[in-house]
Amino acid sequence: MIRKITRDMILNGLGRPVPCCMFDITSRTFQCDMWSQIFDEIGCIGYSAYEDDKPAGQLIFLPKKYARRIGLSTCPTNERLDTTILVGCLAISGEYRNKGLASTMIRELIDFCESAGFNRIEVGVCDKPAGNNWVEQISFLPFRKFGFVLDETARAHEFKPEELMCYLNL
Repeated sequence: MIRKITRDMILNGLGRPVPCCMFDITSRTFQCDMWSQIFDEIGCIGYSAYEDDKPAGQLIFLPKKYARRIGLSTCPTNERLDTTILVGCLAISGEYRNKGLASTMIRELIDFCESAGFNRIEVGVCDKPAGNNWVEQISFLPFRKFGFVLDETARAHEFKPEELMCYLNL
């Protein structure tokens, strides 16, 4: 089951064992304030996947203007800050992989962007399958199915040269 992440879920925790920069942010006032601003502005920041009421995965996104504010990598050739969404996290627990959860959340993201007036999605990815851990690089494979293309000129992280940015123009 896929659920839209609510403001309350962020402020009070989504549930363990899903590790992400989104958890335990109540001690970081700047991030809490930022996520509240994003909720006020666009009404959503992502989706959580559950299997048998257990957290199985999540996809977190934010407008590019906020991503730049906190130093996340973005495609430098696209300056449409108000109409671009950046995926900051896509994590599926190893035991729930290959069940379509990532694809379902990506489809939800695309639908959200189209209905909310966003015309581009960017993601920092690694062009290999995901491993078995929660926290690691985001694989390009589920995004490729939806028509995302790699931006060979943009690195997702300066300290991980194998990671590139990919994007989808809607």
